[in-house]
Amino acid sequence: MKSILKLGLALSMTLGGALSSRAEIVDDPAVVEASKTENGVLVYSNLEPEFWEPVLDLFASKYPWIKVETTNMGGDLWEKYYAESSTGTRTADMILTGGADRWLEFADKGEIVDYVSPHTPDLPEWSRPLPGLYSASTDPFIIAYNKFLISEDKAPKSVADIAKLAPELKGKISTYDAAANPLGLTLYWEWNKAHPDEWSVVEAIGAASRPERSAGTIRDKVLSGEYAAGVFLSGVNIPRLSKPEAQKVAGWAFPADGTPLVLRGLALTKAASSPNSAKLLLDTLVSRDGQIALAKSGVTPYRSDINKEDVPFFSYNSIVEQIGEENIIVVGYDRDLIAKREEFTAKWKEAFTAKP
Repeated sequence: MKSILKLGLALSMTLGGALSSRAEIVDDPAVVEASKTENGVLVYSNLEPEFWEPVLDLFASKYPWIKVETTNMGGDLWEKYYAESSTGTRTADMILTGGADRWLEFADKGEIVDYVSPHTPDLPEWSRPLPGLYSASTDPFIIAYNKFLISEDKAPKSVADIAKLAPELKGKISTYDAAANPLGLTLYWEWNKAHPDEWSVVEAIGAASRPERSAGTIRDKVLSGEYAAGVFLSGVNIPRLSKPEAQKVAGWAFPADGTPLVLRGLALTKAASSPNSAKLLLDTLVSRDGQIALAKSGVTPYRSDINKEDVPFFSYNSIVEQIGEENIIVVGYDRDLIAKREEFTAKWKEAFTAKP
């Protein structure tokens, strides 16, 4: 995967200007007309409403007749979709979330529509890991800490640093509940692959942790002082942690011993009742303007024709430039996780079970 990313990055630097100068992509008139007969778009996602606002404003300016309803859900969105689609109940026209193992299952069940967006030539190959599966963003996962509970001389710069602090922070560390959240399980699976001899680091953190289902909850509790540190918070939290008032209380870092980068999957569903409207929304999300709109709230864009000056925070290219590709853990679509999910979940639970 890393070799693919290296090639993709090299090509982006070579072809960036060419891509950005392509003629404006024109919508398929038949898709646009068909969308006018549909009843809006329902999206099951793991994005909070504020992250949707800029891109939905852009979408509304282009397609004012299409109403978009979004959700902010965890791993239960998959079960909700399966239950609704099996009974013919209105369900998601599009899913936007992480969790590579669940995306692979979704594809194997034939639930992804193999839609080819007109923006496909402008997207790196690695951002389209399966037929019909796109990436809405490439999000880094960070560590955060409360400055009043962890002194500056002990400020963690890596996951291992937090593990060293764990004995004095019992119950004051948090991370994703990997047993309940597919994305959390995937993060720890990839961490274990990258650090096969360092499970003791995870065990040390687990012994002092109170896992949560949402990174937003972890962020808020780090800011309030309920937690001293959070491990693997999504990069969408960087804008809030970068505000002056938050900087007085909390610090954050890309983990020096490996920063996970997650492809936030995006696909049209087989059970969609508004397939044409959903196509237009997907096209907007992966377009240059759509990626820049998503980035306004802190979601990390990956297109090669997006420069530093185009976004307020980070892009894929700027993260690579800052920490080096050797310090990136690309969270891929590993089928071994499906086969070993129960076994690995049990291993994770054991590490995060309170010890006497």
